[in-house]
Amino acid sequence: MMLSSFLRCLALPAFITYGLVFQVHELHSAPLKVMGPPGPITVAMGEDVVLPCRFSPAQSTQDMEVTWFREQLLPFVHHYKGGQDQYSDQMLQYEGRTELWKDGLAEGSVNLKVFDVQLSDRGNYTCFVLSGSDYDEAVVELKVTASGSAPLVALERYQDGGIRVSCRSAGWYPRPRVLWRDPHGQHLPSLSESVTQDQSSLFAVESSIILTRGTKQNFSCWVQHVLDGQERGSAFYISDPFFHNAHPWIIALSMALVALLLIAVYLFKIKGKREEKIAMREAALRDRDAEIENQAEELEWRRYALHIGEVRVVLDSDRAHRSLLLSDDCKSVKREERAQDIPDIPKRFDVRRYVLGREGFTSGRCYWEVEVVDGEGWVVGVCRADANRIGEIVFKPEEGFWAVGQWEGRFQALTSPARTFLSKIQAPKRIRVSLCYEEGRVSFFSIDENIPIFTFPQTSFEGKTVYPWFWLDAGTRLKVWP
Repeated sequence: MMLSSFLRCLALPAFITYGLVFQVHELHSAPLKVMGPPGPITVAMGEDVVLPCRFSPAQSTQDMEVTWFREQLLPFVHHYKGGQDQYSDQMLQYEGRTELWKDGLAEGSVNLKVFDVQLSDRGNYTCFVLSGSDYDEAVVELKVTASGSAPLVALERYQDGGIRVSCRSAGWYPRPRVLWRDPHGQHLPSLSESVTQDQSSLFAVESSIILTRGTKQNFSCWVQHVLDGQERGSAFYISDPFFHNAHPWIIALSMALVALLLIAVYLFKIKGKREEKIAMREAALRDRDAEIENQAEELEWRRYALHIGEVRVVLDSDRAHRSLLLSDDCKSVKREERAQDIPDIPKRFDVRRYVLGREGFTSGRCYWEVEVVDGEGWVVGVCRADANRIGEIVFKPEEGFWAVGQWEGRFQALTSPARTFLSKIQAPKRIRVSLCYEEGRVSFFSIDENIPIFTFPQTSFEGKTVYPWFWLDAGTRLKVWP
């Protein structure tokens, strides 16, 4: 009995110790998970905002690297590494306006505070956390609003047997609603409404209404925020004597205006015909110049697009990110939510979701085609063999990347120092990539509309191998032809 009790006493501490070791091992082996808020963050222009972001499980703050960025890793919005903030490659518009809450790092919080928010700050922010070889990211959407001035109400003129009243307000974002109300709060239909936007993207609105005799003389004009329903209004009153003069003199004035109009039409009839002929001649010249310019662009494209051999592109599984799943024939690729359990070899991209073609090019002229089967986010082009594949990557010709794609809802070319937005061209579902190695030229062609898209300035590949290169956003699937 004494021996049995002694063994039971030894078993309990051993069981507790085993459980603690097992839990620590589970905590250490759990994959890093980064989480953002469930919905957009909304803030008024000029206010400060906190962009929430959390990670789990807990990590060593000394070895942790946190990067907040917009479209690409560099330049960044805010960067924390080695236990302190890094500002060498921060975006100019965020200098002195960001603060990472370091007090919450130990509890898994990497919230970013942005001071004095402007309209240009609206959009998507990526919260990227790297710890050792493990990493994850989450997207936080920031919406910025602006409340404009109180409405200015003005009596303009007599019109259609009544009085035309206008209501103006400026300094709003996004575009607000204008509401006319009677003394009982009932909405009144407006006669017209105009909206303009200034250089800072703030909206100004103007609405008009015609009030006739017999209507209530107490009215109000309200300008309403479409996001939070916030309103600013102005009330006004029109006394009855104003309506007595709405009709008699307006008829005589209308007749006089008609007579003057007939005289004006007669006097300027000949002059109008002459100006019309001049305008038609100028329009014809503009059309001819535009046609010549289009033909020149077409000839320039054909010079580099013709006599190019079609090549068979096969995707390389050894150069694909672990979250990219290739088909059995390596002709299509799709992005999965979680990374595959496959070896992390040196040739593989370790941070971003990219894949290369198996065969590269060191000479000749060739092309291949890419079809966007599913998804809205993708980039296709070529990548030089010595381009960086590990850690932070900047995609521009100087770093060995020539590509175009649909990124964050905008069709663009990855040029340098700034992106080239192709706003006049709809993002195609099937695109041709053309490479002329000796001339150092990379061009793109829309198969959907049979038109050229973009040609990068002539460069030198420095004798290095150039590979087909692809990037996929979440839910995207691409297929290469033939």
